[in-house]
Amino acid sequence: MTTYKGINGFAVQSVASDPSPLDEGQVWYNNATYAFKLATLSTVGTFATGGNMGTARYGMGGAGTQTATIIFGGGPDGSPFSNATELYNGTSWTTSPATLNTARTYGGPAGSGTQTAALFFGGRNPPNTPTAATESYGGTSWTNVNSLNVAGRGVGGAGTQTSALAFGRFTGTVYSGSTELWDGTSWTTNPTGLGTTRYNVGFAGLATTALAFGGETPAGTFSTATESWNGSSWTSLNSLNTGRRGFAGFGTQTAAVGAGGSNPGILTSTELWNGTSWTNNPTGLGTGRSNNRGSGNQTTGIVFGGSAPAASAATEEWTGPGSPTTKTITTS
Repeated sequence: MTTYKGINGFAVQSVASDPSPLDEGQVWYNNATYAFKLATLSTVGTFATGGNMGTARYGMGGAGTQTATIIFGGGPDGSPFSNATELYNGTSWTTSPATLNTARTYGGPAGSGTQTAALFFGGRNPPNTPTAATESYGGTSWTNVNSLNVAGRGVGGAGTQTSALAFGRFTGTVYSGSTELWDGTSWTTNPTGLGTTRYNVGFAGLATTALAFGGETPAGTFSTATESWNGSSWTSLNSLNTGRRGFAGFGTQTAAVGAGGSNPGILTSTELWNGTSWTNNPTGLGTGRSNNRGSGNQTTGIVFGGSAPAASAATEEWTGPGSPTTKTITTS
């Protein structure tokens, strides 16, 4: 009689909980749920409900991974803007004793930063005043550092705590496509800005390889424009399928995710970028939200907060297409 051990040279492992990380084709027996399991590849990206944030908010900053994310600032309903910082461990959020020096919303985070090394720049002070403030987080506290050259809200951001990019903003009087570079100490204005002037864009990538997509234009339209940054200038690429503003963007210049936003109604739809074009993902957010944020990569990410239309504490964990996923083996 042919057996699994005879074919593979070893027996199926019996474990009390599903293993992590997974390898495609891996088989095991979960003795707590009395089920045989198989690790297979997902065919579409999906969202699953995560733990709620402690403070419902929108327009906050965030950085990190699906299992180690930091969020900061934002706009709770019915109260002053938040200066709170929260940390996610893959299951739940914990409020950090570290607070922003300037409570604000719609600032730009360096989205590829980490849970212990983040950067937050620009944004809106109450009631509606654009700021140029920049703060750096070192794992225990926020420190005021040199400000942006151009104050604004709805700033796009990319990079890390020591090497970041800021692009697009609303200054309070005009929309600006201006681009600034952060070297860990100060901001320098780049001679060229975004080809399509806009703010509240989606963003992903690093300071030398960033991606800007969507946003709102001076005409009040919802942009589909996509541009890539090579360290000195922007290049126009293929457009989003759905124009939108104020939405979660995360990933890299060649593999990004855009989820939610508004156009002008609140969206659940999600799009995937492969370095050349955008594809509509068959499934979207469980809770449609605008002014939400995200972090992680196209394989494993997280989307949090937003307005739906009230401030939301919702968190959703993203598993991208082609990622290992667990399937229960049945006889049917």
